[in-house]
Amino acid sequence: MIKLINAELKKIFRKKSFLIVTIIFILYCILTNVIYKEMDTLLEMDDLSINELENINNSLNLNDKEDLEEYITNKTDIEISKLKDKYKSMEIIIDKYLYNLIYERNNIKYNTLDEEELNNINNNIDNIMSYIKSNNWQYFTKLEKEEIEEKLKENKDDERLNELLKLKEYRLKNNINYDYNNYLNNAIDTIETDLLEYYNLKNKEVLTKDEEERFTSLKEEMAINNYIIDHKVDANNSNTLRAVLTNFPNEFGLFILIYVVMISGSIVSEEFNKGTIKYLLTKPHKRSTILTAKLLTIIILIPFIIIFMSLIEIIIGSLILGIKSLSVPVLIYESSTGILKSYHVLKYLALLLISTLPEYLILALVCFLLSTITTSTSAAITITFLFYLISNVISNLALLYNIKIFKYFIALHWNFNYLVNKTSNPYNFKPIFSLGIISIYIIIILCISYIYFNKKDVKNI
Repeated sequence: MIKLINAELKKIFRKKSFLIVTIIFILYCILTNVIYKEMDTLLEMDDLSINELENINNSLNLNDKEDLEEYITNKTDIEISKLKDKYKSMEIIIDKYLYNLIYERNNIKYNTLDEEELNNINNNIDNIMSYIKSNNWQYFTKLEKEEIEEKLKENKDDERLNELLKLKEYRLKNNINYDYNNYLNNAIDTIETDLLEYYNLKNKEVLTKDEEERFTSLKEEMAINNYIIDHKVDANNSNTLRAVLTNFPNEFGLFILIYVVMISGSIVSEEFNKGTIKYLLTKPHKRSTILTAKLLTIIILIPFIIIFMSLIEIIIGSLILGIKSLSVPVLIYESSTGILKSYHVLKYLALLLISTLPEYLILALVCFLLSTITTSTSAAITITFLFYLISNVISNLALLYNIKIFKYFIALHWNFNYLVNKTSNPYNFKPIFSLGIISIYIIIILCISYIYFNKKDVKNI
């Protein structure tokens, strides 16, 4: 048996197709990591540039009311963008304290023409700009802190105001400016933005389904951002190797599938196509032993391929994105208990990949069965991919329609990501039930494969 498995492994690793897919995967891996590294730049490209806004404004008719409104808005965006480019560490302050004032100034300047009001607004802008130019962000934090303290005198038990006060004190104590590139600032800013909606939903007696989902999402977001603040870790950074690894199944799952079907679809059929099946059968091995060796080869290769791909990604990702982010834990919020759990990135990746193994095993066995029945590699691979695509369609339909027959379809059971990410099963199945369905499918597929292979006529091959 071991000799047969070794022989199968050698044949697979010597295949040109295996080498070609590996080279393509490496190139794709490099591209993926470069995209992650440049993600922010790519997203910024979606925004209109200052030159584009100026060109639009040049084409507008200021005598037309709608064009005038668009002109004022664009003019404000241009001025704000220039200020944010010049004072990057004060971007939030500029948005918060200057946008409305500059918009109103432009509205007066090009529309209402109220000189007295224009002077008042210019004085306010100049006053705020004096603090921005001196990078005195503390002034604005202290100002907001004083406003909160005044409100708390009227209502000491206001939870939202108390949370806001703590955040202001934390910012001042830890010297955290308003730079969007500062992950602590972003965590604080996100919490401050969410607090009002969070407490409104929390204090509401009856929530709709959508509100419950939103409330759960807010609790998760706040738990993660509070962890970031308390532990000072950049857990929301999406431009890191950690981010790629936590999204590994989505980014590279197709390549895992390609490897799996490529191997499973050819491991039996090629023996018939090349006529080497006769040579195998002349040896003192039972047909069932030969098929078992091929089956075990597939079972061995699935985790090997996943580990192999993970190592390639870690090596390439380390060179492009660095390894510093691997020290930042993956944060998983368990909605049922309200507990936030942390995992080392590699442990989380291992759990995530293990949870997807049943999916690749079933697809491998389906392809293995088709390879045995059709003795055609191309047919086995094509039909398996079609089965995979149809499975995705049926899975989506199962979420929309409560049709009983769907509960026994394998695609609804073969992924256990929800156990790793501490979310509820989208189809409301218990893991033990899913494991039972998976076992039944495996037994049926293997029985058909062995029966068909043992009875297959090889005389005319």
